Amino acid sequence: MAASSIPTVDYSLSTSPVTRPQFLSQLRDALVKVGFFYLKNHPISKFQQKDLLAQARELFQLSPEKKREIGMTRSKHFVGYVGLDDGLTLTKKDHRESYTLGYESPAPHPDEPVYRNLRGPNPWPDSSALPGFRSTTETYMIEMKRLADDFNVLVAEALDMKPTALAHLFDGTPFDRLMLAKYPLPDEDQEIQGKGKHKDASFLTFLLPGTSHGGLEALSQTNDWIPVPPVPGALIVNVGMQLEALTDGVCYAAFHRVLIRREDFVDSDGHDLGPRFSFPLFHTISLDANQSEPLEMSPHICVMARDDMARRNARVSLRRLFQAGCAGYGVFGTRLKVYPKVTQRWWPQYLDFLTPDKVPQLTAALCSGSSNP
Repeated sequence: MAASSIPTVDYSLSTSPVTRPQFLSQLRDALVKVGFFYLKNHPISKFQQKDLLAQARELFQLSPEKKREIGMTRSKHFVGYVGLDDGLTLTKKDHRESYTLGYESPAPHPDEPVYRNLRGPNPWPDSSALPGFRSTTETYMIEMKRLADDFNVLVAEALDMKPTALAHLFDGTPFDRLMLAKYPLPDEDQEIQGKGKHKDASFLTFLLPGTSHGGLEALSQTNDWIPVPPVPGALIVNVGMQLEALTDGVCYAAFHRVLIRREDFVDSDGHDLGPRFSFPLFHTISLDANQSEPLEMSPHICVMARDDMARRNARVSLRRLFQAGCAGYGVFGTRLKVYPKVTQRWWPQYLDFLTPDKVPQLTAALCSGSSNP
């Protein structure tokens, strides 16, 4: 049965053999019925959260010239700064600024597959302007990776699989992304798209709300929009399309969106809250991972899929993700479509393959390409 509100899962229950079954039951219900949950009593400290918010505020206060120096269009690895209204969801502008980074690594060798360009150096802001930015964001990503890796085991156990059942999907170099997002106060009393309706392309997304603003909404299985306001001290976790596809539609990747409304930028006393800040960590399977069939799960878990349509859609997503023998090509193709300015600057040879009728040809083009733009 689908739920009509966002449940809360208590991470501390997972640390004891006595209470772990209770935690796994909570987690399973959240993954299958809602696709979103609040995670309380998690290990990310209040100091780390406040430090990340402080660094994000300073980042977005940099001059336009300094922001352009770290612009995503200057990186072939799809990391860096994206300006206000430069991001798109289904051809409509997203009213936000963002900065995306991954784990620091060298650029791939020219002979490596093209999708490995998703890994590479980050365009860091000038250390003289933001001296603590790099250490703060890298430390936060390390701590979040520990939590995310723990969830690889917890998700497997919640679905009655062996604790190591998902390990092969995360072997090798990790591929996660941290986004710092700022949503400004709207100029008029109207509803604006902060981030359009979408599903995350991740395995799981761990969102740290930087501020107390509302605006995030998730679509329930009954097609109702459910508000997902911040809860003090809790992370917001949601199922991504990778987990939904791998579990044959058992886990529910909910559509969600961010609406920018004046009412969400004032507190209960009418005081201005300032800009909205949000920090999602997109936990993603290895680019080199391959899984041509859904994960093997017990029959009593498999029947939790919503319906045959959910299974069919999940299998289509699975084929698209691994259609060239590994996840990297599918992920790279998605980035080409989501960030057209980066594609035009660094990967123009693939522009002709981004129309819906030529998507099947895109994978073949990527497989024959090299790591050189």
